[in-house]
Amino acid sequence: MKSLFFLGCLAISLARAQTTPLPATLPQQIPTNPNAPEMNTREDPTASFKSHVNLVMVPVVARDAHGMAVGNLTKENFQLFDKGKPQEITRFSVEKAGSKALAADATPADPMATLPIPVEVEKGPTVEIPERFVAYLFDDVHISVNDLTRIRDAALRHIATLRPSDRAAIYTMSGYPALDFTDDQDRLRDAILRLRPNIMTAVGAMAGGGGVGGEVTTMASLGVIKDVIQRMAGTPGQRIIVMVSPGFFTLDPMYYPDKQDILDRAIRSDVIINGMDARGLYTDPTLDASRPSMSGGGGGRGRGGPAAALTRESMRSDILAEMASGTGGSFYQNSNDYDEGFRRLGSAPGYVYMLGFTPQNLKNDGSFHALRVVVKPSNNLSMQARRGYYAPKRLEDAAETAQQEIESALFSREDLQELPIDLHTQFFKVDGDIARMTVLLRLDLKLFKFRKSDGRNNNTVTMVTGVFDRDGNYMQGIQKVLTLHLKDDTLANKLNRGATIRTNFDLRPGTYLVRQVVRDAEGQQMSATNAAVVIP
Repeated sequence: MKSLFFLGCLAISLARAQTTPLPATLPQQIPTNPNAPEMNTREDPTASFKSHVNLVMVPVVARDAHGMAVGNLTKENFQLFDKGKPQEITRFSVEKAGSKALAADATPADPMATLPIPVEVEKGPTVEIPERFVAYLFDDVHISVNDLTRIRDAALRHIATLRPSDRAAIYTMSGYPALDFTDDQDRLRDAILRLRPNIMTAVGAMAGGGGVGGEVTTMASLGVIKDVIQRMAGTPGQRIIVMVSPGFFTLDPMYYPDKQDILDRAIRSDVIINGMDARGLYTDPTLDASRPSMSGGGGGRGRGGPAAALTRESMRSDILAEMASGTGGSFYQNSNDYDEGFRRLGSAPGYVYMLGFTPQNLKNDGSFHALRVVVKPSNNLSMQARRGYYAPKRLEDAAETAQQEIESALFSREDLQELPIDLHTQFFKVDGDIARMTVLLRLDLKLFKFRKSDGRNNNTVTMVTGVFDRDGNYMQGIQKVLTLHLKDDTLANKLNRGATIRTNFDLRPGTYLVRQVVRDAEGQQMSATNAAVVIP
């Protein structure tokens, strides 16, 4: 029955997002060989890293009593707790919405040239790279006609306020309509205008009799939420789901595993779920004949009298509150001001505080660590923050953990500067429709650490280069490993000259984002940076 609700085009998007995957595992480290070449670069890597815990980043939004984000707090205003234990905030920054536009630096090149890194790079047009991915999930199975009409009108007004760096997607519980991430206002408006209450789906599911219909509907709805989270896991930026629903009953213990699975998936993928109660200002449901009566799962009008019906109806929104609370999101309810609801839940906050800390004495057991952020003085501020993270797995999974950390950095927008790197791009036309883009990565080896063995200075550097289109869809990814066995005199020379790595991609004309991640084995440090490319 779940297939009736499955997001068909979402499955296509998932398949596309998984195209050209990175290697699943990293092979074992090569032992030192005194006769080995001093430098060797491979595309199919044969080196692994030790497991270590990266800096845990905690995004925080502080809002005043009017729901407006405030941006005048300092590091000293925050306290951060991991499983109740205070942590030292070692990294602190304030990000202002819309401040991450990049100037395209890919320049046309002579295909016969040696492609040195240019000293002066002519900057191209400014490119608004996608920073936020917002999936609007409309519950067209449980919603009433009147409620959806008001929601649809507010959603149309809200979509027009999205920033150039936002990408939005439209999904529904029934699967129709569905639109993958885009900034095309016309396509977004068209998808919203096609929203309809899927009454036949809801009635058909309930026709099974008794509570069976309600159970089918609820299980299918929870499955759709999982599918949307899975799609968002590959988006390179902030990930938010705005779930617009009147709610549905999930009190039966049979739903607990699915709800916990949703929260686990969202936390692992850094997905925030915001909830909006589509019923607006709460009234006695027995007075509104347009609202569908819900049988199964503890619902139904008239069962136990008006007081019991009111209690049951108020419990329908518990699922929205649980999803928001468990992922660090917000829950908007008991208001007919849907415009304000969309502004709070779907618009980019004016300011986001990024708090970073390194967990101390962390056990590699894969356990969940609850986080709590406190701001002093509170001044009636409300906080929206990441609710937790998972510790790495046991030490024997070091290669898998290292690969996960590299891929996590690839599908992010955070700039990491632990290793000195410099990134530039060049391209030339292969034919009328294809251009070859060369990504030039320069490694400044002065701050790299080396292990001395058999008269050589050893390190292994993994470099992952990913290409995304203008809507944040993952196009291609190439992973290379640079194995260094440098003699002392070679190292002294390289410290002044550095090392340059070239990676080629064949692309059609368009706007692209290049994401570069670099990590070394000996220092166990990581850097990540972005470049925008416009190929005419």
